[in-house]
Amino acid sequence: MNFPKRVATIFWLVSLIFFLGVAIALAQDAVGFAGKVKKVNPGKSKVSLIVPETKKRFTLIIDDKTKLDGYDGIGSVAKGDAVSGKYFVNEKGLYMAIELKKQ
Repeated sequence: MNFPKRVATIFWLVSLIFFLGVAIALAQDAVGFAGKVKKVNPGKSKVSLIVPETKKRFTLIIDDKTKLDGYDGIGSVAKGDAVSGKYFVNEKGLYMAIELKKQ
């Protein structure tokens, strides 16, 4: 194998390893939840929840990628609703809703 082919082969291998690493780093682990809506802020696209069993409270960010099941939009989510779904934590530490389902 001549020198330019070796360089090209090494370049492609390094690129492949790099992009596989980036893909793994960007992969988000979905976390399931079930709880009760404590507060809705449609203007900021936020829904605050509490998990009754553990008393854990957290706020989900609802965006255009969030699948809303049983709701027409964030404006139809109401305080007291029993909900479940999935979220992931983004690079800024925000809980991004993947799915929000009315129970």
